Amino acid sequence: MLITQDLEKLLALQAVDVGLDDVSRREAEARARLDAAQHAVAEFKELVKQEKKLLDDALKEHKTIEIEVKTQEEKVKKYTGQMYEVKTNKEYTALKEEIDKAKGESGKMEDRLLQLMLKEDELKGAGSRRAAELAEKEKAGKAVEAEVNGELAACTKVRGDLDAQRGGMMASFGKPLLFRYEQIRSARGGAPLAKIVEAPGGGEAVCGACHVTVRPQVVVLAARQEEMVFCESCARILYLENTPAPNPA
Repeated sequence: MLITQDLEKLLALQAVDVGLDDVSRREAEARARLDAAQHAVAEFKELVKQEKKLLDDALKEHKTIEIEVKTQEEKVKKYTGQMYEVKTNKEYTALKEEIDKAKGESGKMEDRLLQLMLKEDELKGAGSRRAAELAEKEKAGKAVEAEVNGELAACTKVRGDLDAQRGGMMASFGKPLLFRYEQIRSARGGAPLAKIVEAPGGGEAVCGACHVTVRPQVVVLAARQEEMVFCESCARILYLENTPAPNPA
């Protein structure tokens, strides 16, 4: 008894399953694009948040240092006034040292203030630009989201059609044949059937999936179509070119 019809049914089922695999791939790629877009927006928001914190910290330090500078200036003023009241050189020298120390501290703080002011100007300028940049990134993210939702909706429709087509095929398969098909698909993934093709450069026949040589005896059995023949390497069901191979729905 020829197995031509069984091969035709298996190839039709395989076409549907490959189509379902393609839908799953498209869905995964679409979700990955959306995740990447959302991650980019979240990452940029975190950058904006960090820069705002840097600016807040700089402004806070600025205020603190201004108070310290004022404190040192008051010390200088106080010690300068006291210098007119001292009666010994020792007291005069001690006050002068305190004045020099206060002026030194004040000078250091003023240098730090200058650094902070430059940093604040830089961060304020960045903050102004970030608002526009964030708006652009959020707009791009929304565009990707809309595109992905459209792709997922299209995939859902195709999946529904293919599932319905696959469900209609099930009744035509015997349990042993379907079990073997599913077993190979589970083990190998993708297509459980493989066409016997000519090796690159000509000569011997090979499995179209794993590209391992198919013995002449196996090719003859495949041509007879009296029984299922399997690749001795990958265990896929082998068929020849003259076996009809439907296109995926």
